Amino acid sequence: MKIWFPVVRANTGVDLFSESLAAALERQGLQVVTQWFPKKYQYAPWLMRRFEAPKGTNIVLASSWNAFAFKRPGTRLVAVEHLFVHDPAYDEYRSSVQGLFHRVFVRRFELAGDRQADRVVAVSQYTANIYRDCFATDMPRVILNGIDTDFFCPATQGVEKADTGPFRILFVGTFSRRKGSDLLPRIMSLLDSGVELSYTHASSSATPFENISGFRNLGRLDREQVRAEMRRADLLLFPTRLEGAPLVVMEAMACQTPVVASNVVSLPEIIDHGETGLLCEVDDVEGFARAVSSLRENPAEILRMGIAARESIV
Repeated sequence: MKIWFPVVRANTGVDLFSESLAAALERQGLQVVTQWFPKKYQYAPWLMRRFEAPKGTNIVLASSWNAFAFKRPGTRLVAVEHLFVHDPAYDEYRSSVQGLFHRVFVRRFELAGDRQADRVVAVSQYTANIYRDCFATDMPRVILNGIDTDFFCPATQGVEKADTGPFRILFVGTFSRRKGSDLLPRIMSLLDSGVELSYTHASSSATPFENISGFRNLGRLDREQVRAEMRRADLLLFPTRLEGAPLVVMEAMACQTPVVASNVVSLPEIIDHGETGLLCEVDDVEGFARAVSSLRENPAEILRMGIAARESIV
């Protein structure tokens, strides 16, 4: 079985997922040809029609944005919907130019892919529901994003976090309203001085948290460094407002680190509230602070919840 995996490099979590999925398929004994395309093709995906499929290809696995460009005779086409940008909830997180591009072009690209694909896959039930409703089409097959649970694992399973030093919170994500990063200073202001929030940052420029007490800039991290920080953290804080199926949440849970996240879109499909993590209402700053404080005061609960989180992801 040969799978062609044409991917437009987006410099997002989708790139990491693509690499992880290709490696996992190869471990299953399948032949995978991953072909990376420059980001410019995102705006003109029809240009990728001229590229031939690798000889012997049986299945083409492509993003829903450009799947229509990879339909080839004698192959089966699978289109994957990661984040449905036509969701009305997405409107307030994009510029007018982005909105125009999504409505006029991306919608046409995705509808063409829906017609030509042999199977459409969505990475969460929420995504599948909104896709079906907006496009008035069949329900996509739901397959939650997968992660490498051999790589993302606790350093030593079933062991409590170190009880010395500050209580360690981790935030991994871009600085955007959609990710809820603007809520972090307000949440931290309700916690005492014994709490430290470490966050990743993709560039060398200053961050909005640079001079706020209790914040620690980790800078840009590679995959191994992200895993090390997840293992070190007492919990992952994820106050997002809109997601597809966030890999970072599943990666932290696989590292036996509980997650405090928003009770929105796909997160309830991943986190069992009170068992594998805690869910708070969107924008409820006091609720997030209470959730963090409740775990800080109960190390045994962090251990129990972390073990359960790891088991659920595996």
